[in-house]
Amino acid sequence: MALKRKIENTIAMKHLLIQTLIIFAFQFFASRLNAQTEIFSSSTKNRHISFSTSNGLTSFSVEIRGKIELTDDDKDIKSMTPDGYLEIKKTVFGSKRTLIVKPNGNSLKREYYEGRTPIPFEPEGRQWMKEVLPELVHSTTIGAESRVNRFYKSGGVNAVLSEIGNLESDHVKIHYAKVLVSLNLAAKEYSNVITKITASIDSDHYLSEFLRSNLSKFLSTRESSDAVFAATNKMESDHYKTEVIKEALRSQAASIESIRIILQASGKMESDHYKTEVLTSLLKQSVNDATVSEVLAATNSIESDHYRTQVIKAALSKPGLSAISYQKALESINGIDSDHYKTEVLNELLKNKLSTAELQNLLTLSSSIDSDHYASELLDNVLEKQDLKEADFKLLIDRASKLDSDHYAAMVLKSVLENRTLSSAKVVSVLQASGNLNSDHYLTEVLIAASQQVKAGDPMLKDAYRAAAKKLDSETYYGRAMRAIE
Repeated sequence: MALKRKIENTIAMKHLLIQTLIIFAFQFFASRLNAQTEIFSSSTKNRHISFSTSNGLTSFSVEIRGKIELTDDDKDIKSMTPDGYLEIKKTVFGSKRTLIVKPNGNSLKREYYEGRTPIPFEPEGRQWMKEVLPELVHSTTIGAESRVNRFYKSGGVNAVLSEIGNLESDHVKIHYAKVLVSLNLAAKEYSNVITKITASIDSDHYLSEFLRSNLSKFLSTRESSDAVFAATNKMESDHYKTEVIKEALRSQAASIESIRIILQASGKMESDHYKTEVLTSLLKQSVNDATVSEVLAATNSIESDHYRTQVIKAALSKPGLSAISYQKALESINGIDSDHYKTEVLNELLKNKLSTAELQNLLTLSSSIDSDHYASELLDNVLEKQDLKEADFKLLIDRASKLDSDHYAAMVLKSVLENRTLSSAKVVSVLQASGNLNSDHYLTEVLIAASQQVKAGDPMLKDAYRAAAKKLDSETYYGRAMRAIE
């Protein structure tokens, strides 16, 4: 009984082992099938193409030299140049077949092999060629020129585009597309070609190569130009998207629709570098104020202070900007964290004459600059570049007097007092603001800087001076300040 049970257990173990081996073998071969590799190399200079694929169980390789023309059914070679050569090898589960076609005087010589054994081309070789050539024309560029011409003659551009949609790889599709564009197409056809090819191609590399190599043709009409920029919206790569947009913008002015598309494309970019490249390239064109305003609004999506500053400065260099554009600039500057870059771009803004509202926004924004060094530099620049009304002047003086550093605050206030043509009201504003300084030393410096104007001025100035001097705690400094107006 025990022996019988032992035999039954042994048989069960054998069955289990066989099942395990079957499963392992299935998984192994499935993984080999899924691990397909493909190598493609091409040299148009030498008109030489080699192509090979393998998935572990089957392999397929092709070598093509010269120019080859296929028959209309794509099942035979019609002709080839004297330097032409075609070799097709296919192996399935160890069974290898080879077809070689080469020039032979005014005709072609066809050789067919199974393994290493030569087999008469008729009928076995011809039958295999009829099977393999249609597969080949959809995966390589063999006979591309003759096939494009054939489809174009029979059905025009749409017939060629339809056939391109049947091709297997982006490399082959782009080759056919380039051949199509090399024909004498009407300019009105380009927009359709760009749109259809863009929809058919997955590779940003091949699509950008196709667009850039044909820009001289594609930018010939507004419709096709818009189609070029629209194609960049489909690209995932910021690099390729930027290359196409920049090169197109260098060639001609963008239409309103193209500008809209470019701004949309830049908004989808993750890289601040490439986004800046696109926006600054757009600003190099003769764009109107509305476009500048939209570009400035687009800078809010640039996280890098460095790159955001580049675009804002480029925008502010455009002449005749409106109040809306200046406001968009201020809104974007508010998002800059770096005091250095914020001051740099605000100083750029000050090269233009600003309205009272714009100046007040700028001075309010200056409060977000933590560095007293940069803040004082900006305030000095406002004094130098802008014509300040009473309200603007008071706001600036108040902002200067409230800097954390009395040193920098006093520098700005003394700089203001260097203008000997200041009105009495403005001098009074400086004296009143000087009372915000905590340091007796720096307060005294400001008072002495104002003393000459006070001595020559009216009683209102002297009263304001004495009121500010009373805030001095040190008798020494107080005495020095009061002697300055005697």
